[in-house]
Amino acid sequence: MATTITMPKLGLTMNSGSVQQWKKKVGDPVKKGEVLYVVATDKLAVDVESPADGVLLAITIQEGEEVPVGASIGVIGAPGEQVGTGAPVKKTPEPGLPYCQEDRREDRKDEGVKRRGAEVPPCSPKAKKLARENGVDLSTLRGTGPGGWIVASDVLLILNREGETPRAGVRMSPVAGKMAAEAGIDPQAAAPGQRVMKADVSAALLRAAGRRVPVTQMRRVIGERMLLSVSTIPAVSYFADADMGALNDLRAALNARSEKTNVKISVNDILMKFCAKLLSENPMANASVETDATGRTTAFVLHDSVNVGIAVALEGGLVVPNVKDVQIKSLTRIAKERGALVDRARNGGLTPDDTTGGTFTISNLGSVAGGIDSFTPIINPPEAAILGVGTTRDRAVVRDGVVTVRPVSTLCLVADHRLVDGADAAALLAKLKELIENPDLFLL
Repeated sequence: MATTITMPKLGLTMNSGSVQQWKKKVGDPVKKGEVLYVVATDKLAVDVESPADGVLLAITIQEGEEVPVGASIGVIGAPGEQVGTGAPVKKTPEPGLPYCQEDRREDRKDEGVKRRGAEVPPCSPKAKKLARENGVDLSTLRGTGPGGWIVASDVLLILNREGETPRAGVRMSPVAGKMAAEAGIDPQAAAPGQRVMKADVSAALLRAAGRRVPVTQMRRVIGERMLLSVSTIPAVSYFADADMGALNDLRAALNARSEKTNVKISVNDILMKFCAKLLSENPMANASVETDATGRTTAFVLHDSVNVGIAVALEGGLVVPNVKDVQIKSLTRIAKERGALVDRARNGGLTPDDTTGGTFTISNLGSVAGGIDSFTPIINPPEAAILGVGTTRDRAVVRDGVVTVRPVSTLCLVADHRLVDGADAAALLAKLKELIENPDLFLL
């Protein structure tokens, strides 16, 4: 009996995802437990194993096409087994109803898709959307996708033939068709007289003045989460300049002693330990807000663990993996785990567990080329606060009435005012500054 492959839920906050790459082609044998495809989700690329033994009978979505969690993306079965229209790819699943027939009443109201009383073949969500927007009759098309599914390039081909500018005979790969549709690129202009490929559309995008670049999964998720933060969290920013001299001396001494262990302790590691101590003493700053469907606050969740995230910049975006239970771990262990997380982030090896469950975040732009003196970070929902750390620079400061030069960094604590009042946030930042300037106080 055939097994339907569905979009997996790989994290608590994951609602949708896309297949970045299929490791098998339709017709290939697969074994349960071997990597079958790679899912692109909240800033991660995760290898997903096959749920069963058999043959990959069908792939029902294109690479890069986003679908909801639980949606059908393919079928595994016995060699030669017949695959019907398959499980639906739906935002609201209804058993046994193909995606393109997901709501007959809704389709009757939607005059954008011409039905002419004919049965609509199985098709991808993108193809249906294109058909609806351009008045294409899906029942007249012959799908070229896996299992005879209609894909976006099939609709684009009809649009090319029926457009005001003759473009008949334009041939393109499914990926190129998807990119061209999303970017508004004329496929024929991308590669006149030949089969249009992904590279042709990419080159056309680079040539276009005021070019439109399709949004990647990572950039889309970052945008959604940051918009959620600034639109729902009443955030207040607090600034303080901290003398980093004593902390830098402590770090140098610790690393000199740990040369044999090959573990390098960073400023971030020490800050994580300091913050974990302060957050344990100030539980409202290590909490989350629960709301109902209307957005009304219903409860505050105080977390027992202090899971500190470190913002890691990547090409095209950033990720925030977090070290769990920082409050009970040694500085050496924190450094080891932080280093491993950063390596996995840069090599594409993070797991959903690495990026979920965070309760506080540190964003340090001190290492950015050119250096950033100060900035206001955005809280990472559902956390209550975030710490921004600027570049450490030599500055003239007054000590005991004498002007001297000291290494100073500007700290910015941004806190959710629903959880943390101004006086409490200011006191927390002042205590952090005190610990940085007098690390021995950590032992008291």
